[in-house]
Amino acid sequence: MVYRHEIPKRVRVLILGGGIHGVGLLHDLASRGLKDIFLLEKDSLAQGTSSRSTKLIHGGLRYLKRVSDFSLVSESLRERKLLLDLVPDLVHPLELIFPILNRGGESSLMVKLGLSLYDRLAGKEKVNTHTTVQEAEVLKKTPILNPSEFKKFYSFWDAQTDDLALVMRAANSAVALGGQISEHCKAVSISLSKDGFDVEVQEDGGAVKKISALYVVNCLGPWANDFLESNSIKPAFDGIKNKGIHLLLPDKGLKAGLFLQSPEDRRIFFLLPWLDHTLLGTTEKVFDGSPDAVYADDEDIDYLLERCNRYLREPFKKSEIISSFAGLRWLAMEKSKSISSTSREFSLGEQTSGRGLLITLYGGKLTSYRSLAEKIGDRISSHFGEFRPSQTHKPESWIKAGEHTPPQLLERFAPI
Repeated sequence: MVYRHEIPKRVRVLILGGGIHGVGLLHDLASRGLKDIFLLEKDSLAQGTSSRSTKLIHGGLRYLKRVSDFSLVSESLRERKLLLDLVPDLVHPLELIFPILNRGGESSLMVKLGLSLYDRLAGKEKVNTHTTVQEAEVLKKTPILNPSEFKKFYSFWDAQTDDLALVMRAANSAVALGGQISEHCKAVSISLSKDGFDVEVQEDGGAVKKISALYVVNCLGPWANDFLESNSIKPAFDGIKNKGIHLLLPDKGLKAGLFLQSPEDRRIFFLLPWLDHTLLGTTEKVFDGSPDAVYADDEDIDYLLERCNRYLREPFKKSEIISSFAGLRWLAMEKSKSISSTSREFSLGEQTSGRGLLITLYGGKLTSYRSLAEKIGDRISSHFGEFRPSQTHKPESWIKAGEHTPPQLLERFAPI
């Protein structure tokens, strides 16, 4: 399905970008009863990072290293439970095994403390309580693991999703409630006006049309600041493009995921069962190139395979890789912070024009996209002076399962 709603001349809210955050905001606003809301996507919905994630709906265990991120983790754990209830066909519980290395990495005590805090922050919304598991049980669930590399194993629970299907479910739900979308339609320019903003758009390289909008929400991710600067608008924040890569491999009999450590650089990566395949990812690496040309290069692939294979009985061969994909997480830059220590909390940049408002999103997580959309929706609704509460936490604001069939798995990514 391709959305090609007619380009309007005037809307209350114009959303730029059809990833999970743009689509989530359209769904949020539509659930409030707004009809004059429109979303533009220059390619297809979820064409970028929103379909190229680690597929986890999680609180972010590793974020507990920063006390300032405790609230982010707590909120994400609440949202995890809500998505499990709202779309159980797309979001399901997943057990993760956290092996403690014989040498290097986090100590057993620190992991135990982290998992205990994780459970406590989840409260009644937790999927299951963490436990210590014996080697025999671990091997039943993760038969490819080489147990000689580890001295202890913990089990904890998060959730997993089909990220593309989740974006499409939210988009279809938004449209069912009155929102409108035009894919393959690019925002060319934006200018200030007395009635807010004028945005020039172009459909498939055709004629340029103009949309007048009271509110514009820039959810362009790694393209966000480029778009602002090309229209002589100073961004509120410097941004970081954080590259993550993933490899799609054959099914290796995983019944649980693996939360693995790279002690040399203190990175975390995952080995997960996903849609009858095995998913390996991710790295964190600053990316300075064009967001239109991001991919998993040989260095990225070799890094992931080497780090993973040291823990397996039978190493993955490069020839086994079915496909690879890369995404860019867009973050607000924190001065003197490394990419791994930069907060995943969101930031909003704002510019005014007459009575209008231009909002640019930095950061945000797949797991907490719904609550973030609600915050932006509250900001717009309050600014307009006609507050209506979001309804996306209610099942009736979502279309039923089966009303969208996601694309076939291997149609999504280019082969290696």
